[in-house]
Amino acid sequence: MGRVTYYSIFLLIMSCRLAHAQSHPLSQSHPQPLPLSQPRLYGPSRLQPGNDSVFSAATLASFPLTVAGNGNAFHLPATPRASTLCLFVFLSPECPLCQNYTVTLNALHKEYGDRLCVYGIIPGKSYSTTVINAFAQKYKIAFPLLIDGSFRLSRYLQAGITPEAILLDDRQDLLYAGAIDNWVKELGKRSARPTEYYLRDAIDHALKKEPVAEKRIRPVGCLINDI
Repeated sequence: MGRVTYYSIFLLIMSCRLAHAQSHPLSQSHPQPLPLSQPRLYGPSRLQPGNDSVFSAATLASFPLTVAGNGNAFHLPATPRASTLCLFVFLSPECPLCQNYTVTLNALHKEYGDRLCVYGIIPGKSYSTTVINAFAQKYKIAFPLLIDGSFRLSRYLQAGITPEAILLDDRQDLLYAGAIDNWVKELGKRSARPTEYYLRDAIDHALKKEPVAEKRIRPVGCLINDI
């Protein structure tokens, strides 16, 4: 068989493979990038199976947590209070942004009272009890501060940054996830004061049974380490 014939057969095979790849995009070895509307993920895959906006109270209650102040074991309630929002704020004791935002978080905890249950979550085991307690005392944190040593809660809620807010309703549906406000546009660049209050607006709309305008706003801060 001549050289031209071999070359013709080669071209035919390659054209068939190209046509197959175009008609079966899922068979390609490289996954397609997520559209910009998808939630941002940080570090290892933190995708929740199924709907990433609907969570389970029973699953949340199954995760082992530790009370920062006394080291006691803690589990979230399996039956949340009706008409009460649940706010998880992921924090790092040594992160300057987390330290600064404790004023805002304490104010929200005080202002909304029984209508908003606030939990400060410290992912992993990077920080000693002494460091965490010093953080709580220095910034007079008024809401429960819990350690997620196994990262199970953090990964289930898809948290990847500190500080990052996750707001759920009483059915454990996601209302809002992301930045607390627009005070910091990116690391090292902050305004004199915030002009948009994403988390507060989400809480107010949810308590009025109104839709939250923006469900996800990219948080700015320190990556959660897998330690």
